Amino acid sequence: MNNDKKISISIGASRWSMQWTQTTMLWSELCDRLKTPVRTEETVEEYHKMKKADKGKLKDIGGFVGGTLSGLQRKAINVTGRDLITLDLDSISPGDTDHVVRTVDSLGMAYAIYSTRSHTEHRPRLRVVVPTDRTMTVDEYEPIARKLASLIGIGMCDGTTFEASRLMYWPSCPKDAQYVFHYGDKRFLSADGMLGLYDDWHDVRSWPQVPGHEASQRERQLLAKQGDPKTKHGIVGAFCRVYNIREALDEYLPHAYTAVEGSADRLTFATGSTVAGAVIYDDGQFLYSHHNTDPGGGQLVNAFDLVRLHKFHDLDETAKDGTPVHKLPSYTAMSKLVMQDNAVVAELNAARAQESAQNVFADLIQKEEKGKQEITDLNPNALTDVEWMKTSTLRYDDNGRVKPTLDNMLKILVHDQALSGRVAYDRFASRYVAKGALPWNMTPGTRLWTDADDAGLRWYLENKYEVTGRDKVQDAMIMCAEQNGFNEVLDYLNSLKWDGIERLDKLFIDYLGAEDNVYTRAVARKSLTAAVARAFEPGCKYDTMPILIGRQGAGKSTLIRTMGKKWYADGLSTFEGKEAAENIQGKWIIEAGEMAGYTRAEENASKQFLSRQVDVFRQAYGRRTQEYPRRCVFFGSSNQYEFLKDITGNRRFWPVDIEAQKPTKNVYVNLPGEVDQIWAEAVVRYKNGESLIIEDNEAALKIAETAREAHMESNSKQGLINEFLLQKVPKNWNTMSRSARRTYLTMGSHTPDEDLEYRDRICAVEVWYECFGQDPARMKKVDTREINQILMDSPYTEGGSKVMRFGEYGKQRGFKINQEKAEKAV
Repeated sequence: MNNDKKISISIGASRWSMQWTQTTMLWSELCDRLKTPVRTEETVEEYHKMKKADKGKLKDIGGFVGGTLSGLQRKAINVTGRDLITLDLDSISPGDTDHVVRTVDSLGMAYAIYSTRSHTEHRPRLRVVVPTDRTMTVDEYEPIARKLASLIGIGMCDGTTFEASRLMYWPSCPKDAQYVFHYGDKRFLSADGMLGLYDDWHDVRSWPQVPGHEASQRERQLLAKQGDPKTKHGIVGAFCRVYNIREALDEYLPHAYTAVEGSADRLTFATGSTVAGAVIYDDGQFLYSHHNTDPGGGQLVNAFDLVRLHKFHDLDETAKDGTPVHKLPSYTAMSKLVMQDNAVVAELNAARAQESAQNVFADLIQKEEKGKQEITDLNPNALTDVEWMKTSTLRYDDNGRVKPTLDNMLKILVHDQALSGRVAYDRFASRYVAKGALPWNMTPGTRLWTDADDAGLRWYLENKYEVTGRDKVQDAMIMCAEQNGFNEVLDYLNSLKWDGIERLDKLFIDYLGAEDNVYTRAVARKSLTAAVARAFEPGCKYDTMPILIGRQGAGKSTLIRTMGKKWYADGLSTFEGKEAAENIQGKWIIEAGEMAGYTRAEENASKQFLSRQVDVFRQAYGRRTQEYPRRCVFFGSSNQYEFLKDITGNRRFWPVDIEAQKPTKNVYVNLPGEVDQIWAEAVVRYKNGESLIIEDNEAALKIAETAREAHMESNSKQGLINEFLLQKVPKNWNTMSRSARRTYLTMGSHTPDEDLEYRDRICAVEVWYECFGQDPARMKKVDTREINQILMDSPYTEGGSKVMRFGEYGKQRGFKINQEKAEKAV
C-alpha cells in the first residue's frame, strides 16, 4: 500500500466491554483485518429468521472505536481523539452496493468499505472507514463525519452513526453470505479541509442532518416519552419543582454554559469547541446537549440529572451498563448534595405531608351492590364516632369497659362506621377481602385481606375500644366477613339481559376466522356455557379445554382475556399440589398459553388437573382442610400446529384452528362491546339445559377426533415403525436367526404368501436392528424409551408391554400385535 500511516484505535472484546485496549497499528494492517470476515455456521436465511437478541450475540465478536479512550467506559466524554471516520450505511437502496463504492472512491481519499452481517444484495448494509491526515478532536469529529456523509449520501446513514464513541464490529457473516470489501489506496482525508467546507464548523446548527432524524425531531420524540419532571415522586420531583434548567445552572453550575446571542433557548458548553449545541425545551424543564465533551451530552435531561451528571458523572465510571439511575453512585452523591438545599428539603417534606393527608382523608370510590349503596367514604369523624354504642347491646365489665368477648367484637365490626361493610368474604375467590379504606390502610377498592390487616384490626380495637385477644379478633373478623359475603361473577351474570341476537356459536368464527362448522360452533357454545355453569354450580362436571391454534398476534389470547374480564388469568406455573389449587381461586377464565411448550409429563398433569371438580387444601385463616369446588374453566392456545404429545386422554382437548378464513369482526375493536351480550346468551343456554359435552353430537365428535389427531406431535420414526409392523414374515419367524431375518427383510424371498403371516409380537430391540439396521449393542435407554412409546401409541399393538421371549434377542419387554387390525390396514 503506497499511502500508509500509523493510526490509534481502541479495541474491545464486545460491546459491553469495560476494558478497551488502545492499539497503534498501520492503516494497511487494519484493512487486512477488515478484508476477511469471521464466518459462522448458520445460513443467511437462518440468520434473518433469528430473534434480535440472537442476532446481536452472533455479530458481537468484538470491535473497535476509531480513536482513543481515556476511561473504562465507551462514552463520548471519554474519547480523547479520533483517527478514523466510521459511518453506518443502513439505508442503501436495493442493488446500490456498487454505486456506493463508486461514490466513495470518486472522492479521492483513502477508505475501506465492508459489509455487515445483515447485508444482502437486496438490502445492502455497508460500513465506511476513512482515515484522516491528522487526529481529530472530539468536537471536530462529528462535523467532519457529517460533512463527509453528506458528500456520500447522508440519507443512507444511520441517524446515530456520528457519535464519537461509536463502535464498529469486526466483520462477520453467515457461511453462505456474500461479503463485500473494497479499499482505496489514496491520500488521507484532510481534516482541516473538511472543516473548511463550513462557514463556521463550530455552529452545531450548520451541521448536515439525516432526513427524518433531524436533531429537533429526535429530541421532540424523546420529549414525548418524558413525563413532567415536576410530577416525579421523591427528591427528583422536589428539585425540579424548585429549579428549572436555567435556575439550576445559576445555582449549581454558573460557569458550565454561556448564552447564545439572539437565541434564548440555546446555550454553548463553556469548555467545548462547538457553539449553540445545548437546547432548552418545555419552558426550561429539559435540556439536550449536542456537545460531545459535555457530561450531559447526547441525552435529554431534567434539572436534577443535569446537575448530577456535571458534578458527579465520574463516580459512575465503574457502574455496569443498565444500572438503574437511582442506583448509580452519582445519584447517591447528588441526593446528599440536594439534602443540604433548604428550599428543596422544604418542598420534599411538603409533598410528603400532602401525599399523606390525601391518603388518610381522600374519599373512596363509591360502589353499588345489591341495590343499596355501601359505605365507601372514610373520613376523620368515622374514626371517633361512638354514637352507635349508646343504643347497642354491648356488654360491659364492672368498670364500664367493653368486655373483650367475641360477641362484642362482632358487634363492633358490624356497627363501627370505620369498619362497617368493609370486611367481607369473596365467595367466588374463597378469600377474605377488605372493601374500601380502613383506618390503618387507606387503599381504595377491594383488595385481599392480609396479615397486616389482622394487625391493623387488633391495633384499632385496642386503641379505640381497649379490647384485645388475637383469636377472638380473628374469629369476629371471619364471622363478620361471612355476613358480608358476595360473589362478583354471579352478580355480573345475573345482571345481564340477552337481546336475542345470537353471537355465541360464531365467537371463534367471527373474531378469529375459524372454520364455520358444527364442531367450531359447539366448542364456542359449550366452553362458555361451561363457564356460566361453573359460576352457578361450582364443581359441576366439565373436564375439557378448547385450544386455539394459530400464529402469534392473531388475537387468541386477546379474545380469551377480553371474555374473562377482570377474572382472567394466564401463565399457570404448575398443575400440581396446593399451589395450583390456590392459584385458580378467584379466577374464572384461565388461559394455558403455548401448549407446544409442555412436556409429556406436563401435558398428562394438565389432563388430570382438568378432570378435577373439587380442590382440597387448607386456606389461609383455615384451621382444617376444606373442599373448594371448581368455579373456573380453562382455555388453551398455541402458536405451533403440533402440540399434543400423548395419544391417550386427548378427549379433554378441543383443538380449533383459527384464520381458516378472514374474520368478520375485530377482536380489539368489536369484542369489548359484545362481551356482555355473549355472556348473556351463554346464561340463557345454561338455563335452557345446554349440554357441556360434544359426544352427543356425532358430526362434531368426528371433527374433534380428526382435529386431535392432526395436532399430535409427529415423529418421523412413527411411520417407519408402523409400516414395519404391517410387513408379513415367514411363519417360522420367531425361530429364525437375526441374520436370517435381516437377509429376508433386505433381500426379499420367494416364500409363498400362504406361508407368510403378520408378527404376533414386537419389541424395541427388534425394531432397532431389523427396521433401522442398527447394532443392538449400541442401543441406548433413550432409544428404547422412544421406540416403546411409538409401539405403545401404534394402532396395531394392544395391551401394555409384557416380558416375552424373542428368539435370539432373549427375554424382552414387548407388545402383542393385533393381527386383525393389521390385516384391515393393508
